[in-house]
Amino acid sequence: MKRIAEEYIKITKIIRKDAWYFLVGNFFAGFGFTGFSLLFNLYLKESGKNEGTIGHVLSTGTYATVLMIFPAAYIVRKMSIRPIMIIVPVVMSAGYALAIQADSLQMIMAGIALSGFAGAFSSVIGGPLLMQSSGETERTHLFSINHAVALLSGITGNLVAGKLPDFLISKNISFAVGYRYAIFIHLVIALISLYFYGKIRVRHISFSDNGEDEDGVFRFRIKTSKKLLAYLAIPPMMVGLGAGMTIPFLNLYFKTRFEMSSNNIGMLFALAQLFTIGGALIAPMLARRFGKIMSVILSQIFSLPFLFILGMSHYLPLAITAFLIRNALMNMSAPISSNYSMESVHPDDRSITSGLLSLAWLFTWGITANIGGYFIENFGYELPFAFTMIFYILSSYLYYKLLYPLEKEAREKNKQEEIK
Repeated sequence: MKRIAEEYIKITKIIRKDAWYFLVGNFFAGFGFTGFSLLFNLYLKESGKNEGTIGHVLSTGTYATVLMIFPAAYIVRKMSIRPIMIIVPVVMSAGYALAIQADSLQMIMAGIALSGFAGAFSSVIGGPLLMQSSGETERTHLFSINHAVALLSGITGNLVAGKLPDFLISKNISFAVGYRYAIFIHLVIALISLYFYGKIRVRHISFSDNGEDEDGVFRFRIKTSKKLLAYLAIPPMMVGLGAGMTIPFLNLYFKTRFEMSSNNIGMLFALAQLFTIGGALIAPMLARRFGKIMSVILSQIFSLPFLFILGMSHYLPLAITAFLIRNALMNMSAPISSNYSMESVHPDDRSITSGLLSLAWLFTWGITANIGGYFIENFGYELPFAFTMIFYILSSYLYYKLLYPLEKEAREKNKQEEIK
């Protein structure tokens, strides 16, 4: 651990200013928008919305992001990057502010859709900007630091978001108004990111040359097998179908089933982020021992008993334990799967593959967020958790059937080349 710490300290001395500004800006944006994510469902519930309606609202934002990802990637190629980075948090905050101020469901959904459109730009800017703002020496560490910043902003954002409503409510403010004021405070904090994004000197970011001809016309030229791309996308689609049924409603689950306060929910979600860090530290060791695909399969399979406990348990300590362990296991599998996908495709196809995988996951997640909200409202949490388990089992089977043989074949081929 000491050697790792010394290595990171050494690396921080050579990280460029643009990268530091991006990291600090990401912290404030992540802090603010994490707080919104924790409180928004609770606010809608206190405002009289049922779970089915909440599912419709959440899926609206997801579909907006899905529709905008590829147009956003094209726009970012053509425009100066700094104005986009400044505009995106403003538009997201404005959309969220509209959603919590609106009286009609249509205006709430319009606000969430607006934020979803803007959020698509964030998903296509981060990786290329970090690549361009770093050298080979510090690049790997910089991506790890960026991931750590995201986790840290999530932990602190959840903690503060949990405490703010209780504090405001203690001042004789109603629950719904307390949640609304707390969300506004987090949106203001998110806007602090503008100061740091505005200092970034990079004007344009360069992507892989895949798909862009010398005349600047954007075209798709996929060098990876279409069959392989389908194999890579189908298992995460199953995960998205399962996750959408329950994961967006976990804060409501603890609120309605166990009557937890927003403060305790915030602390629980912050603790879950810490468990995620633990899972991330364990993941590389599992991948070395069992291989990447088998590690994904094992982490998903071992999460199933804890999903079952969440669906059936009415004993809070048991539900909390299951939530934390399930969260670590499933978040452990995601980066391993992503890493395998990036290694499997042609280097020129990595950016388009990342976009396709995001679209596959978000699209299916949005579909079942609608269905999950309806089931929770009418039948309780047991049925949605059962469907989540079924889709996770199906995903694990598809990983084993489609991708495990490919990884095994590649591993044996590498061994033979080493012998030669």
